[in-house]
Amino acid sequence: MKFKKVLATGIAAAMTMGMLAGCGGGDSGSAAGTAASGGGSEAGTESAADSGEIVNLKWVTIGNGMPTNYDTWVEKVNAYAGEKIGVNIEMEVIPWGDWDKRRNIIVSTNEPFDIIFGNGNNYIADINLGAYYDITDMIADNMPGLMELMPEKYWDGVKVKDRIYGVPTYKDSSISNYAVWDKEIVDEYGLDIASLTEIESLTETFETLKADKNDYPVYVKNDGVYYIFDVYDQIGAGTQILGVRYDDEDARVCFTLEEPDVYSALETLHDWYEKGIINPDASTLSEARVYNMWRVAQGWESAGITSWGPQMGKDVVVQKVGDTILSNETVRGSLNMVSINTKYPEKCLQFLDLVNTDTKMRDMFYYGEEGVNFEYTADGKAHKINNDWAMAGYTQGSFFTVTQVDTDEYNQWDEIKALNEAAVSSRMLGFTFDTTEVSDKLANCREIWLRYRSEVMTGVQDPAVAVPQIKEELMKAGWQDVMDAAQKQVDEFVGK
Repeated sequence: MKFKKVLATGIAAAMTMGMLAGCGGGDSGSAAGTAASGGGSEAGTESAADSGEIVNLKWVTIGNGMPTNYDTWVEKVNAYAGEKIGVNIEMEVIPWGDWDKRRNIIVSTNEPFDIIFGNGNNYIADINLGAYYDITDMIADNMPGLMELMPEKYWDGVKVKDRIYGVPTYKDSSISNYAVWDKEIVDEYGLDIASLTEIESLTETFETLKADKNDYPVYVKNDGVYYIFDVYDQIGAGTQILGVRYDDEDARVCFTLEEPDVYSALETLHDWYEKGIINPDASTLSEARVYNMWRVAQGWESAGITSWGPQMGKDVVVQKVGDTILSNETVRGSLNMVSINTKYPEKCLQFLDLVNTDTKMRDMFYYGEEGVNFEYTADGKAHKINNDWAMAGYTQGSFFTVTQVDTDEYNQWDEIKALNEAAVSSRMLGFTFDTTEVSDKLANCREIWLRYRSEVMTGVQDPAVAVPQIKEELMKAGWQDVMDAAQKQVDEFVGK
């Protein structure tokens, strides 16, 4: 992908277009004044930033709410960012439970902000609303550090009609699935978990565990064993039942429930449910229990030591399941967008570049305030003083410039980066289905699947009965038109 350098006159024209609905959260002022501000006035222009004055930007993101030490933290952040790039930041950290509602209000009502976090669930819809700045032609000039750090194909993953509206956070940006086993169970039964990666291969072992342990070897909630769909790129359709298999050179759009691998897995899930291997209340549970003899999780191998085991309170062993896959969906799991109404799009990108690539700045966002939430050790690692920091690290920037925590024996970020570099790119990387002509039909088809999903994915329903029934309802709702429209666009994308 070639990024064009933008002339000053072109930027000025883009800025004029970007101020259609008023001003963003940015304004100009002093570094000291910004730390205590609760938002900016609408004064200030791009030329103010160019003249060396401090530009104020507002970033809306998700977490556990505003940090208790926000005022002292942001003062230090702004002193550093002000000196580095002439930017001060104001944060709004929205609690998890309030996120969807609050975020929708901000975007739909043109409430002032400069940068906002999002993901694939809202990225396309917000672009269609005209909420975000087209940053394609500004990235190379304003984000040189991130351009060097992040491979080009990750930019491809956020393209919509060959344009870029979001900055992906380069982290575990590909999917790697791991079977997570209770080590005590593996040792007791001498299990060769490397031979138990196909879902159909697990039945005999689970039957034994069910009989011996009088417990459910597969304890899931209402989304069931969802990883069976991960090999299908959803092409922006937003539903598990439509996709293109990641490694399909023919790029065939398919009804995934009828595909042999998915259908066989659904048969196995139903068999498990009938045999009592799956907990009987799975289809109605919104939260699963903490302990699992076995489950599949997305992550990296050392997460067994740093996360999955400690969360469960047990030692675990893990086994990779399938390829590591890079797709639009995996890249779009964490994005930051620039408001169409910002006065300072270049400064927004410069700030995100700094957060992604400058380790001192990255640590301040990831760990919190130095001396309050964390401190550096003599050997240059980060020691967490407490777990009070309220911001969500995955939303902010790259993992690969975060200082290693002192409790880790090895750097898990290196492991994640290696997985990303070895990832198999989906055949559909860079393609997004334009659903405009079939939006109503697709919405109706999504709703049909959602009515069945929990019982199908937890094995309650027999796929021999459920899949034909689902397809019949889908066809009446216009499913064939959706499939045909998707295939036509996919064929054009791959050059058929």
